[in-house]
Amino acid sequence: MVSQRRFGLLLAVVSLAGLLLGMAVFDRHPPPRPTERPNFLLVITDDQSWLHTSFAGYPAVKTPNFDRIAREGVYFDNAYASAPTCTASRSAILTGQHFWRLGSAGQLWGEFPSSLVTYQQLLEKHGYKIGYTGKGWGPGKALLGNPAGPAYSRIRREVDPNLSNIDHVANLDLFLRERKPGQPFSFWLGTTEPHRPYQTGIGARSGEIDLAAIAVPPFLPDTDVVRRDLADYLYEIQYFDRELGEILQTLALHGELDNTVIVFTADNGMPFPRAKSNNYEYGTHVPLAVRWGNGITAHQQVTDFISLTDLAPTFLDLAGVPIPPDMTGRSFRQQLLAAKSGRIDKNRNVAYSGFERHIGDARQDKRGYPSRAIHTDKHLYIRNFAPERWPAGRPPELADIDDGSPSKNQLVLQRQDFESFWQLAAGKRPAEELYNVPRDPAQLQDLAANPEYAPLKASLARQLHDELLRSGDPRVTGHGEDFDGYTYYGSGGE
Repeated sequence: MVSQRRFGLLLAVVSLAGLLLGMAVFDRHPPPRPTERPNFLLVITDDQSWLHTSFAGYPAVKTPNFDRIAREGVYFDNAYASAPTCTASRSAILTGQHFWRLGSAGQLWGEFPSSLVTYQQLLEKHGYKIGYTGKGWGPGKALLGNPAGPAYSRIRREVDPNLSNIDHVANLDLFLRERKPGQPFSFWLGTTEPHRPYQTGIGARSGEIDLAAIAVPPFLPDTDVVRRDLADYLYEIQYFDRELGEILQTLALHGELDNTVIVFTADNGMPFPRAKSNNYEYGTHVPLAVRWGNGITAHQQVTDFISLTDLAPTFLDLAGVPIPPDMTGRSFRQQLLAAKSGRIDKNRNVAYSGFERHIGDARQDKRGYPSRAIHTDKHLYIRNFAPERWPAGRPPELADIDDGSPSKNQLVLQRQDFESFWQLAAGKRPAEELYNVPRDPAQLQDLAANPEYAPLKASLARQLHDELLRSGDPRVTGHGEDFDGYTYYGSGGE
């Protein structure tokens, strides 16, 4: 096996040669060739909202390698997680199904049964080498090993204890070298950045993040504590983006850069109050960019709505593998290969999300906060099935907001000074919520009780209910209590 040091020197030599030639090796584009069985690399960050890349225009973060994927491929403006919590979202990605169809696997620290079929399993049956590094499916109990595939995480590195010590690059290299000659592959590369905990103050202290450039979401108080907390979050996004550049180099060194469908996304939104574990935009709207050098020949920016449940059928479609009828997601091959930007399919105009349980100990009897949502170009409609429950966990702890968050702690410990923000994050909510997203991007003005919007609310409620009924959601088929009875296998958070 090539040592980590030797592999690092090899990357350095390749990069130097690219500079001398006026372009990096991995920037060369050979003429596209027909590819019946492309490779797949899913790069998935942990807790990153859609807005926080430099390609999306966020002023305080620099993500040149994500930007490169978006610039040389397709960038999706409207990509949504099935659930704003990692286990449920990752289950939905792997199975290509709405999370509410997956039983215990649709909840944090749940159980992934052997009866659920993943796109990785199907690709492996059709000759693909599969594997994962870093964070695969989970956290939870998987009965037949991690559903993302065999683990490639044994190569480690010394880093700050708040950062992942898994050497994703070296483990990807090992995986690629173990393939049979000419064998296609599907690899899941999951980092734990920018998941908490953070090294408190690293964003500002490192000099990488300009506190003044941070746009504080209006559902959080604009305080020094919150700005520094956001800076630490953005620092971890930038940290992984540098590793993403090495990942692209590794594919190039193996001659697989342009024959690989590279997908970059996140499992859910940022770990802050009213974001993660919520159906609002900052909890469910995630970055999504796809590069495929042999298939996508020009950059497009697509506004069609994409659910992360669509990834599995898309991979199978591109690989020529039949898509199981159980998958509720739909292939977006058409959007990848379209020769224009904007709306490609007028019928791709909605996405669905929902939530059940995050941290089990946050609530009485480990019950969750059942809710479902429909996202459109203009509106977000949310149905809360148990409005009598606390959405962020019992006060005063609010344990369904990630522990270790200075932003959360400020709301809890100084509630008297930030009551309005506390209510936005943790106050009880009505059975129905309705927001005009373009006019109210932070979802601060609930229109559900406004008579003027009653027809629109009723229409969206019917559309959401029809999808839940069609897909067999227990919350509308009379078995919603099942969600409250699943075993919680964790001892706390993620």
